[in-house]
Amino acid sequence: MNVNLQMMDNNMMYFNEWVKHNESWRGKLQIIGNNLVYQGNGNQDAIDISNYYLPQILENPLLREQIQMKNHLQAEDIFRVIRVNVLASEESDVVDEQAYIADVVMEQDDMEQYFLVVEDNLGHKFKITQNIELILQTYQKLRNKNTNILLEDFKKEMEGLWHE
Repeated sequence: MNVNLQMMDNNMMYFNEWVKHNESWRGKLQIIGNNLVYQGNGNQDAIDISNYYLPQILENPLLREQIQMKNHLQAEDIFRVIRVNVLASEESDVVDEQAYIADVVMEQDDMEQYFLVVEDNLGHKFKITQNIELILQTYQKLRNKNTNILLEDFKKEMEGLWHE
């Protein structure tokens, strides 16, 4: 069996189990072909997961716990987490195409909850809803070291925070 086909079969199996625990994802998050597709707020977004093993995100104990809790994570949040992981794991042959953080903005949703929007130089936006102050402090620490913060470096710092 083709390695990518086997990986997608495994991805589908894990994804279906996660949806059982997170019924609010139904109709908003699905795997179509090789893509994880999010549909919400009148928008549709997709990321190719054919070269990414979804269970890798379970290595993060916080995410593992939140996925297992019934309807704790919103479909958009898990989609963005997976997208960040997929993009960070892709190897770029061209240095100019490496993703780095272009902007970090705090916003407020309709329920007056604050969240961060991290945008990379390739136009991808990531929504962060938890540990906002700690993430902003970490971002500023990295920014003081280097004005161009690679998305991969930012991801490693965030994983370090979640494992503490």
